[in-house]
Amino acid sequence: MYLKLLAGPVIGGIIGLITNGIAIRMLFRPINPIFLFGFQIPFTPGLIPKEKARIARSLGQVVSTHILNEETLKKGLSSPELDEKILLSLDHFIDKYQNSSLTVKEAMFSLTGDDKGLDVIENAEEKIVDYSYSKMKKMELGPMISGLAMESILPDLNNSMFSMFISDSLIDSIRNKISSIIDSLVADRGEEVIQTIVHKETDELLALKIGDMIASHQERLPDLKEKILAAYHQMIEKHSHSITKAVDLGKLVEDQINAFDVLTFEKLLLEIMDKELKAIILLGGLLGAIMGVIMSFM
Repeated sequence: MYLKLLAGPVIGGIIGLITNGIAIRMLFRPINPIFLFGFQIPFTPGLIPKEKARIARSLGQVVSTHILNEETLKKGLSSPELDEKILLSLDHFIDKYQNSSLTVKEAMFSLTGDDKGLDVIENAEEKIVDYSYSKMKKMELGPMISGLAMESILPDLNNSMFSMFISDSLIDSIRNKISSIIDSLVADRGEEVIQTIVHKETDELLALKIGDMIASHQERLPDLKEKILAAYHQMIEKHSHSITKAVDLGKLVEDQINAFDVLTFEKLLLEIMDKELKAIILLGGLLGAIMGVIMSFM
């Protein structure tokens, strides 16, 4: 009698353990489809090998939509903890270079390499020249300077012996001529002049010693650090959308998972869900044992 009561739960528990274990195993195995007499055996390959591409796509969508979307990226990159790390890094940089005899150029090249450093300098100069020249053209320097020139010259002319020859039409003619000459100079030589000035200023800046720069601006360092941090936050706010779109985290996750072979993907999932899968197997044994007890009394 007691053996019968004990046998039901034991057998039920064993069956529950085995069936849940097999079911979990069939998630990953077999890796490839199995054919018998030309027909593919059902449930081969296992669910995960068969649906790996779909799982990868779904995980990528979940990551990019709910986990690492634009808002979470902005929140993470603008967190107080990261701000503190940036300020600590700036302090470390100041401590490291405040007595340094390295020039700005030498320090930059030590980080980027000579070729990359030269490319950075050339690109920066080109952008500054383009920006400055476009602003110069929009300022309409010809009419502005000719107007200021005539305002300065007219009082002297009006008090001279030539005042009788001065008329509004003559003034307008002179003003227009000066304006035309200046506009032509801006069009023909403006970019070249700006380029020369920018190149000279860049060379002078790159030749400065970092230690001297830090020493001469010691009192302004706290304010400078805050401005750097503010510029960083502004950059994150302005470019977070384009960064998220350019990186395309969902596609990165999908491609990375698809790049795994099935065994690597299986190992990865088992590392993540090992405790949960074991709990499912044990739960199957427990439910089997309960059912065995119930069946023993029927």
